[in-house]
Amino acid sequence: MTNRILGLDGIRAYAVITVVILHLQLVIHWYYESSPLYSLVWHGVEIFFVLSGFLITHLLVKERNQFGNIDLKKFWVRRALRIFPLFYLFILSVILIGFFYDTNTSLKQTLISAIYGFNFVPRSEYNIMLGHTWSLAVEEHFYLIWPPVLILMLKKKISLQKILVVLIVFFIGLELVNNHLMYETEIGSEYFVKRWTTSAAVYLLAGCIGGIFIHAKIWEYTFGTSRLNILLTMLFFSGFFVDFWYSGHPIIVRDFRIIGILAGILWVVANQHSLLVKIMEWAPIRYIGQVSYGIYIWQGFYLATGPYRAKGQEWPLSDSWLGVLFLVITVPISYHLYEKIFLNMKKKFQRVSMVSESE
Repeated sequence: MTNRILGLDGIRAYAVITVVILHLQLVIHWYYESSPLYSLVWHGVEIFFVLSGFLITHLLVKERNQFGNIDLKKFWVRRALRIFPLFYLFILSVILIGFFYDTNTSLKQTLISAIYGFNFVPRSEYNIMLGHTWSLAVEEHFYLIWPPVLILMLKKKISLQKILVVLIVFFIGLELVNNHLMYETEIGSEYFVKRWTTSAAVYLLAGCIGGIFIHAKIWEYTFGTSRLNILLTMLFFSGFFVDFWYSGHPIIVRDFRIIGILAGILWVVANQHSLLVKIMEWAPIRYIGQVSYGIYIWQGFYLATGPYRAKGQEWPLSDSWLGVLFLVITVPISYHLYEKIFLNMKKKFQRVSMVSESE
């Protein structure tokens, strides 16, 4: 396998573009019409989650295979240098813009977001400028919990095949808990239960399964075979487009979709020389993927999570297309003049080669 996995920035590009389309509500009529087409823009964050779980796990296992161990401190430093600088610049920007415009954002809400707790806020505390930071909270919780658990299992000399079984069993158990919380209790009327780490973790967990899978013997035996490609293609289309053929229990729907997203990522990994991957590596698409973190952060600042504004709220501006213009201007400046400083610092703590420049 090559050091850099081609096509991953293309996946990121698709995910972040769908997030922007969703928050601009360009296809909101699909939602009101109960059209399955709406699912094509509804799940950008889920794609990010699965991809993140996959990449983090793949790189950790790769590091262990290469060096015989995983340096947890260096992992956390790398993640901090990638996530914290831009995130806290965003938080600072929210505070500063509040001196000039009414943002309808309280200090309490800002502090909760700043400590990565916004995925647990009650609905009454929700804020459209900080709303997108719920996913960053889930990611941070994942970075703190999963690597030490993986290191412990590897130190206990648990085989990758057994780790796969453990992850699959845990995935099923977690979904049973989520089903109870989301659909058998009233707690969802007060909280965004789907955004809790216990719920959103299943996407990351699926990515972890994929990250382990590509290092397991079963992948070695099937890699590059037509049977693997056919299976992954079938899983992708049946899963990612599940809303087009199944409208049953929501947990089953989302699990089909999770499988579809993971299958799509694995297909890209297994077909590095395909025409589709070459298209995904087209420079403009790849660039959007590389700056996708900045797009995700700043779209919250300029667009919020939708066009709705509270009474008297002056920022984000009500003109969404002006917000898009500001976003297009800000993202490359942010990436090249600010984020890259920390990305270069991050390389000093790198033990294995990156699979994507956006990492």
